[in-house]
Amino acid sequence: MAQNAFQFALSLERLANELTDEAMQLVTQKLALQALNGVVLKSPVDTGRFRGNWNVSIDTADPSVSDATDKGGSATITKGSAVINAVPPYRVIWLSNNLPYARRLETGWSKQAPAGVLALTLAELESQLR
Repeated sequence: MAQNAFQFALSLERLANELTDEAMQLVTQKLALQALNGVVLKSPVDTGRFRGNWNVSIDTADPSVSDATDKGGSATITKGSAVINAVPPYRVIWLSNNLPYARRLETGWSKQAPAGVLALTLAELESQLR
């Protein structure tokens, strides 16, 4: 997945060279919102804790873990969208989930999400950029 993330970053860099600052900010926000929706809604649900632990932060990853549960995902998406919509231009938007079992879920541990969450979402975003 690291290679895919690197290729995705290169695609964004090429795109940034072609857009105005305002357009780049809108593209960044739109992609981040799609990424947030993708990872939250693709997250397998038992208690809703994994789905409710997606964090959105600016410039550095948010290392927090909460007891929040969000089976439907709407509260997590609403909270993260507020951060994304307020991001200044040319800042890095981080999506993170720090639950101890997040890596296992990404590598096929869940029958609900055997292909993971992040890899599928990244592939969808890459295809939209092409």
